[in-house]
Amino acid sequence: MKLHLTLLVMICLAIASCSKKPAENQPGDDVSLGNDSLVKRLNLKISDKQNLIVKVLVFKDSKGSYVIAGAKDKKYWIGYFDGSGNQLKVKTYTGDPTEIPTASGTKVQVGYNFFIRIKEVNKVIYITRQMRESQINNAADPFIEDFTKIDINSSAITNTYTSVIPGKDEPFTSEMLPWTNSLTEITKSKLDVAGKIVSSVNYIYNQQGTLAGSFPSPRDLKYAEKALSDSEYILVTSDFHFVCKRLADNSVKYDIDLLEKIGEIRSGVINEIKINSSSIEIDYSVVNKDGVSINVRNEIRSTTGEEL
Repeated sequence: MKLHLTLLVMICLAIASCSKKPAENQPGDDVSLGNDSLVKRLNLKISDKQNLIVKVLVFKDSKGSYVIAGAKDKKYWIGYFDGSGNQLKVKTYTGDPTEIPTASGTKVQVGYNFFIRIKEVNKVIYITRQMRESQINNAADPFIEDFTKIDINSSAITNTYTSVIPGKDEPFTSEMLPWTNSLTEITKSKLDVAGKIVSSVNYIYNQQGTLAGSFPSPRDLKYAEKALSDSEYILVTSDFHFVCKRLADNSVKYDIDLLEKIGEIRSGVINEIKINSSSIEIDYSVVNKDGVSINVRNEIRSTTGEEL
């Protein structure tokens, strides 16, 4: 009896073991993606792993989503994933230039990629990447700029290319900042032959990516610029005029000479511009023509420019 019972148990176990299917590996699960520790740590669920190399986490946005950089088919690749590792969007940069125009008219090969700026502004991630010949990254060398935008709400990834030759006309993206809660300031700057910024223009875009206005930005110590509203902005010029302009066409709403009561000065600097609900406070320090240091704080009505 014991022998029969033992045989019955062994047969049941054998049947049970045969009924269990072996675990099936998902296609591509056993393929190394380069930085496998990053893929595992973030639990990245990548839909197309063929010829893909994951390299580095470059940014985490305000929603907790990740921007991952890598290469696919030897082309630059960006992946955008939510905090659980679900794939939101990927882009392979098949249009990346392989050559860089130079000032002499010749071309050199792209050798290195550099991330210059990565910022989130008003629910958009901005990435500027420079493609250069050398890893030394000399300021005076020409480069190709890739300007990428990732819309956090739609997950759309778009980009444009600009060939930048120091001393020539094409500007590069030098800054991305919030202008207001609904407008974004993108600053484009021109370089001299030594690779130093010589002029800049601020371009103001709305949330739909439409240009709302633009104006030059000298960026010297006597100069200040701020949004007064979505339609108007204020600035202090190098000759200490406080000006309110309309963003759409840069027409002047009012213009105040801050040195009217002081007269000629040797030097000066704007310390602070404070925008209140109905007024604007301007704090500035100057050295007059006699060498006397003077600190002034004016308050004006923001709608009319009238001094309070």
